[in-house]
Amino acid sequence: MNNTTNYNYKLPEESDFAKISDINDNFTQLDGQLKNMNDTESAHEEKKITSSNGVHGLRFLSDKLEYKEDDTWNEIKTGGGGSIINVTTIDPEFYGQTVTLTDGNTSLTGTMGNNGVCTFEGVQLTGTLTASISYDGDVYTNTVSVTYFGVYTVAVTLGEAFTLNISTTESTLYEQSITITNGTKTKTAAFDASGDCTVVIHFSGTVTVTSTDGDQTATTTISVVSGTSTYTVALSFVKIYGVQWDGTSTTSWSRTDDAADFVNPVPALNGGNGSSPFDDLYPWSGMVVEERTGGTMVKIPKFWYKITKSGYSLKIQIADKAKDGFSVSPAHMNRGDGKGVRDYVYVGRYHSASDGKSKTGVKPYANITRSEARAALHNVGTNYWQIDFATRFTIWLLYLVEMAGWNSQNDIGYGCGNNSATENMGYTDNMTYHTGTTQSSRTSYGLGEQYRHIEGLWDNVHDWLDGCYYDANGLNIIMNPSSFSDSTGGTLVGLPTSGYPSKFDVSDNAGFPMFYPVESSGSDSTYSCDNWSFVASNPCLFAGGDYGQNLDRGLFYVSCSTASYKSAYRGCRLLELP
Repeated sequence: MNNTTNYNYKLPEESDFAKISDINDNFTQLDGQLKNMNDTESAHEEKKITSSNGVHGLRFLSDKLEYKEDDTWNEIKTGGGGSIINVTTIDPEFYGQTVTLTDGNTSLTGTMGNNGVCTFEGVQLTGTLTASISYDGDVYTNTVSVTYFGVYTVAVTLGEAFTLNISTTESTLYEQSITITNGTKTKTAAFDASGDCTVVIHFSGTVTVTSTDGDQTATTTISVVSGTSTYTVALSFVKIYGVQWDGTSTTSWSRTDDAADFVNPVPALNGGNGSSPFDDLYPWSGMVVEERTGGTMVKIPKFWYKITKSGYSLKIQIADKAKDGFSVSPAHMNRGDGKGVRDYVYVGRYHSASDGKSKTGVKPYANITRSEARAALHNVGTNYWQIDFATRFTIWLLYLVEMAGWNSQNDIGYGCGNNSATENMGYTDNMTYHTGTTQSSRTSYGLGEQYRHIEGLWDNVHDWLDGCYYDANGLNIIMNPSSFSDSTGGTLVGLPTSGYPSKFDVSDNAGFPMFYPVESSGSDSTYSCDNWSFVASNPCLFAGGDYGQNLDRGLFYVSCSTASYKSAYRGCRLLELP
């Protein structure tokens, strides 16, 4: 087998072309003419060379060499001259970076030019070649298939670009560095002197943005998805809002941590305006009304909390971000139902109507057993259940840290009802503020109270509590809603006492820290001031007030009935676990 002098092209054989005699007579001069052509001519331009007999020609196209036999162009398989491989990019970030070309065994390196091209000449590699560029902690690649010696082009790009507009109000983070990560991919940037930063990344998925000042870290995660190019990211340190009860007969709690200097909220009176220092703070700010399949619902975002017991005192802290030593809010925690930790849950703004939904203008669904209510509410939809103890406890935590007091009837309104019968729901629809009473006096009985848009937490009817039951050993909790039961499958928390609680114990046996009464020597105006009943033979718990007028039936009222009990006092409330 012979090859040409300049380009080492293999001379055609019988199997290549029919008129082998004509081709071999003139192939050498064709090779010489090709060598003498202007090297600056475009690789995409057809270059024609005619042999002495005027019949045959050679031409270079962008990626192959062809020989003309009569009027037909035929590809020429090259021999050993090597390929020209252009690695290109459209990303200026790659300019000046090292480019690697490899077949998996042998590697070649070059430098990306400022024109976006890195050219490898005389490449002897064939097969699937990988071109790669390392940049900013990651490696970007593309492949090209080389089946003969010719001219090839392979583009390497950073990929889709995503712009993060990052800001902070934490002045100590101004001009501090920022780290943006996703797995092994990392990008660094820095805030300017005003606490702003704009950075472009080229990776998607769950992206974590972090900045640190000493022992304080501000971090958040965002979901970066293809097709959405710009994201707004706010970084701040973890905020912790706390309250502490000293365990004495007072119903008031003192404020701690970032809430230490807060004034107490002013709930609405007579349906008017109110105010709270928590209105713009997460998670309270995220408690909004939404229309859902289940009707009018109140959204509750997840948060993180900690309960500390010291002697008889209790301290509750709520954090707006995950923090070591803190637990995710009970309603949102992993319930073992395959959904993991939820970002939010929904509760009925109103008690449930006869169709199970949360709606205004009708009387609450009442005179039902807890199991009947359970079935009716789950019939609303796959993700709908009866409100459970964990969700009621979540509302307790939010209330206590915001209101800094046990006595909801004193601080917001007596609530309860007309002492005669249930009435239509929606009595807070015209309230200006999200928390308060429509009554003209806080000490007036009657429908009208709501907390953070949730109407009737202690009036009109009690709400059955699911996900819990009593037995001879005490209070049992069930977290997985598909396992809600009146008598089995729960985890024992502890043995509550009956009466007006004055001392509490703390347990996390059920998977979330919670308090329950272990001593009851209080009254309707001291200590926690709402009655909590425990009867081992009455497994079904319910909470809140009803239309009867009693001062022991505020937000923290807990009682129990038999599994077959039903009455006009007993209703239910919808829970959505998306």
